[in-house]
Parts: sequence; C-alpha cells; structure tokens
Amino acid sequence: MLFKRSSTAEAEHLVSGILDVLDCLVIVVRGEDCNILYLNTAAQDFLIREQQGFASCRNVCAALFFDLCKKCANRNGDSADASEQFEICDDFGRPYAVTSRGISWLDGKPATLLLLEDIQERRNIEKRLYNLAYLDQLTMMPNRIKLREDYDAIKKRGNLLGAIAMFDMDNFKAVNDTYGHNTGDVMIRRLTDHLNQLPAFSGHLYRLGGDEFVLLYAEEEGRLNTEEDFCLYYGRILRGAFHSYTMPHIKLSCTISMGVAFFPHHGVILSELLRKADIALYKAKNAGRNQLVFFEDRYDTAQKFEDYYVSIRPLLTAGSKTFAYELTESSRKDGKDLSLGDYDRAVDALGLRDLENNFKYIITHSNKLDCKPVLNNLPRDKFVIQMDFGQSITPEELETCKRLNGYGYSLMIDGLRDDKWIDELLKIADYFKFAPGLSEEARSQIICKAPGKTFIATGINTQEAWENARKAGFTLFQGSYFSQPSVIRKEKDVSPLKANYLRLIRLTSTDDYVDFAKITQVISSDVALSYKLLKLLNSAAVGLRNRMSSIPMAVSYLGEESLKKWIALLALRGVAEGKPLELIRMSLIRAQFGELLIPQMNPPRENKYVFLTGMFSLLHIALDMTMEQLMEEIPMAEAIRLSLTTKEGIYSDLIEFFSHYEYANWDEVTKFSEENGLNSDVIYSAYISAHNWYNDLAGI
Repeated sequence: MLFKRSSTAEAEHLVSGILDVLDCLVIVVRGEDCNILYLNTAAQDFLIREQQGFASCRNVCAALFFDLCKKCANRNGDSADASEQFEICDDFGRPYAVTSRGISWLDGKPATLLLLEDIQERRNIEKRLYNLAYLDQLTMMPNRIKLREDYDAIKKRGNLLGAIAMFDMDNFKAVNDTYGHNTGDVMIRRLTDHLNQLPAFSGHLYRLGGDEFVLLYAEEEGRLNTEEDFCLYYGRILRGAFHSYTMPHIKLSCTISMGVAFFPHHGVILSELLRKADIALYKAKNAGRNQLVFFEDRYDTAQKFEDYYVSIRPLLTAGSKTFAYELTESSRKDGKDLSLGDYDRAVDALGLRDLENNFKYIITHSNKLDCKPVLNNLPRDKFVIQMDFGQSITPEELETCKRLNGYGYSLMIDGLRDDKWIDELLKIADYFKFAPGLSEEARSQIICKAPGKTFIATGINTQEAWENARKAGFTLFQGSYFSQPSVIRKEKDVSPLKANYLRLIRLTSTDDYVDFAKITQVISSDVALSYKLLKLLNSAAVGLRNRMSSIPMAVSYLGEESLKKWIALLALRGVAEGKPLELIRMSLIRAQFGELLIPQMNPPRENKYVFLTGMFSLLHIALDMTMEQLMEEIPMAEAIRLSLTTKEGIYSDLIEFFSHYEYANWDEVTKFSEENGLNSDVIYSAYISAHNWYNDLAGI
C-alpha cells in the first residue's frame, strides 16, 4: 500500500485490508495534477510491470489508458460528488470497466477514487455464450432463436413492414448422399460466405437447420404500399441470391428455391409468416426449382388448427397452499387428441423443466407420452400424468396406466368409479378425482379403502362445499372458492404495516396529480417497505437499467405511470400477506396478461390503467371486503372504478375474460378473441409470458 501523506495506522490497515483483496486496480488521486494518494497492491504491481512511477495519475494513466483523463470525475481537478462509470481500453486494446467518483479520503479532504477492472475474460465468456445461444455453429450465422428475437424487436418498433424469405438448396440431398456430409457442410458454408459478401444479404441471413435458411427484411411504413410494390422491390433484391453453387472436383451443383411472405399483408406472427413462406417455397419446388415464389392466399389450402389455449389451474391443500398446477388445454376433445406440436408448446413455453420450485405439474395423457424418448426423459419428479376415463375403463387403458407406472410416473385418475378395475387403479395411481355422479357413500368407501392415497375435490366454489369435502376425507381442492372473499369484515381493522400499503394505493390510483413527495415520505418512514421497494425495482423481473440505491432516486426515476404500476404491485404483496399465494399469483398474472393483450387488440384501447385494473380485480379479496367497500376505502381512477363495478368500463369485458380463461371456458375465450381482433397465438403467448413474468417476480 502506498500513501503520500501519513495517516493513522488503524485507518491504513483497514483500507489496505479491504482494497488489497479486490481483483481490480484501485487508485485514489487529488488535485489538478492528479497526485496519487493511494494504490492497492494490484495497482502497484500493474504500474511496476508497465515500468511506470507512482507520482501522478495524469502522467501515468494517460499513457496507458486512452481517454481515461477525459472521462474521469477528476478531469477538472475537483471531483466533488461526481460519479462516472464507463469503459476504456489500454494501449493494447484490452477493455477495462472504470468507476470514478468523488470521496472523502482518510484525512477528511475530498479526493477521487478510481476502480479499473480488467473485463477481457468476461467479454470472452459473454462472446462464447452469445455464440452458443444465437449462432449456428457450422456457418456462424444467426440461428432460429436470434431470428425470433430480431423479429420481436421489429414488432416493438412499430409502423414497420417487410418480408421473410425462406429458401433451401436444390439437389443438396444428392450431394450429401454422393460425396458425404462433410462435402455437404462445405457446400453450405460456400453458400453463406457468398451471400454475406453481398450487401443485399449481409446482416439479413439466418440458418434454421440443414440446408434451410431465412432472409429477414424490414422497411419503414410508407415506402411500400401495395403488394405489387412489395413483389417488385423484394424481387429485385432476392433474385441476386440465385446462383449455381458447386465445388471443385465434384460433378453436382446446387441451385436454390425460395418462398416469400410479407408482413403485415400475410400476418404479423413469426410462426405464421414462416409457415406461409414455407408454402411458397414448396410451390417453387413443385414448379421446377431454382425459382422465387411470393405467397398468395390461394396457396394456403392446409387445414387450420383449432384455437389453442392453455390455462394453469392450481390444486390447493386444506391450508390454501398451492400443491400443484394442472395444465388444461383447449384443443383436447377426449383426452387423447392433443397434438404433438401443442403439447410441446405448452411444456416448452412454460419452461417447466427449468423451474426450481416444489410444485408438481399435471398433464393429461396423450399419444405423445407413449414415445419411449418422452417416457425416458420427462422429469418424473415434476410431472403427474392424468388419465381421463369415460363411462368405463378398457383393458387397454389399464395397461397404459401400468406401463406409465412402470416408468416411474405418478398417475392421477380423473373419473374414478366403483367398478371392477378399482382395486388395480388404487394400487398403481397416487391421485384420484371421482367420476361425476358417484354417490357420497361410494366415495366414502373408496377413500376409506385407500388411506395412503390423495383424493382431489373439484368444483369447490363455496365455503360449504369446501367444509364438506374436508370432512369427507379429501386433501386437495380445486375451484373458485379460493378466489372469493371468505369473510366480509364489518370493521376496518387494517394493521399499521398494511395501512402504509393502503396509503400508497390511494396516492397512485386516482386521476389526480401524483404527489411524489408524499409517496417518498410514506415509503421512507417504513424500513421494511423501503427494503421491499428497492429489492423489487432492482430485480431482473423489473429490468431497470440503473440500480436504484435510494427511495427518492427510485421515485423520481420511475416517473408517474411506472411508479403507479410498481407501487400497486408492491402494495398488493403487502395487503395480501397471510392470504393464499394463489390470490397474489392470479392478481399479478391478470395484470401482466392484460397489459400484454391490450396493444394487440383491434380496435386498440387505452392501456393507461389496464395493469392496475387487472391487479385490483382481486384486491377486495385480499382485504376481505366487498368491491363496494373497496371503492369506499380507496378512491380510484374512473376508468378503473367503472371497469370493476359495471359492464360499461373500458376493461369490464377484459376482467370477465380473465375469469373465463382461468376456469377454461374456452368458448367464451374464443368469443372475446373474435370480438377484439385477437388470435389464439397472441392470447396464448401473452398468457405464457405473464406466467413466466410472475415466476421471475416470485423469486424476489
């Protein structure tokens, strides 16, 4: 450690002990000449290695780090309370992350602290991770994941139109079969190298897999008007890719066939555009190959999929805690017709394989589950397979149950009845829902026969039904009762902590001017509340660029609309303390679900209060109040109040839609989507996104 002036031995020892262990260069300077007051061990070793002295940082570092002096907080000789964060490179081009800020040094006088961290290794790791995630490893071209992200970024910018061109190599299979896959790989690299040398294709090319590629283009709105304009404009660009691709010493060559779809003419969802470009591609193949075909609606003769939705419905314990979630799909007719694609969408989009929680997920048996790769790899500790039985159980269905049990999966029987197979089912399954219409006496006998099994009561919509089910021996429950007020309080007995949450709701839920000073005062007066707000705002789920370190900073940074949202979110968590977790989950998913759907609606709607409305639609339950009592307790913006209490509010139908979706009333969901210009993909994606957003938030 190096000091230019004496200090107490205790202070020197403390600073040395802290700063010498840091794996970065620590330099403290003062004055216009940037005289060095302190260097940690790493900084000393670095300057010695670079054959530099310890006198003046301005002389030393200016020679070693380009632009450091220009960006440093002490560039004018007086850093005061200034703070700067930036990146620079040394004279060899090695990157460093720099923090420069004014401090009070050991002698009580102002100085400037510099932290320089070598981030070359971090950059290398980030680059490797990026390449693995976003680049095709054969060609180093962007892959399907990067295509999806880039297209989503285009959509967010708005007022854009463009083209998606899908192409593959004609005669490529013959090259692979004749000369081997290594030759085929070289041919693919030749194609990508050639296209990347042309300005018209460089930066637009993505490899989907094999010899299949996509070109993505976007233009500002107004440049192209009619579909004829699109065809002429992109035809001129894309025909530049049509060459004969070959290699020395082989007799075969490859041309390309290409199909093109336009957005928004042919859709705005990437999967739909790729499907239509693929249809046009095969039209080009059938027409003789080595051709460019633009998609036309008359080409689309494929049978349309039914609307597909998935709802995630909880199973609760007697203590109102979540035990499992049941995935309820709209496309399943008889329990066996769930398509392979839909099944993959439901499971993969939720990211269930990566969720680190104690919940189980219940999925209905389908033919997909009969595949050995699925049976061998689907996590047995995460999934329960539900078997839906009709009026009678067939020997084949019983054998299926035994086979799944043999693979180690837990089974749930939906439709259990007192028939000849009951003893067999009680041996191999762990969870049971009774068939509708089975008498209470029969159910009681079955429950008594299998004390170690778990029986699930469905349709629990009232307190009476819940109490009766508990007495009958059921241990898991499902129904709307758990999202209804159980007790309506006659008096307002809100705890002091909850009172602060309510004050915040009152301050942020009206059309009046938001009083930032009062909000800051309420939060700052409550240590727990301050901690929770800062933790929330600094979380990955919120995703702010700059880290919030104080309440005034957080309040002023957010601005009015964002402040309303995040204060309401924080307040809900506070007032719902002690209530079932499902209440918070449903409220937050409603809020985010609505905010994601509103921009997609046609005609568009104002989205100013949609997040708060979705959240407040269950707030009265958290406070054990009626909706009318809640309105008296908390003055709300007129748009929120009308939406919650009448059918005339701007979001009234959206609140009703939430309920239909949560309880899998798919006909009503489809009706809402048609009335508001939504398609099932948009709704499905928004719901999955809202659910994943909540999962991130729940980890805070």
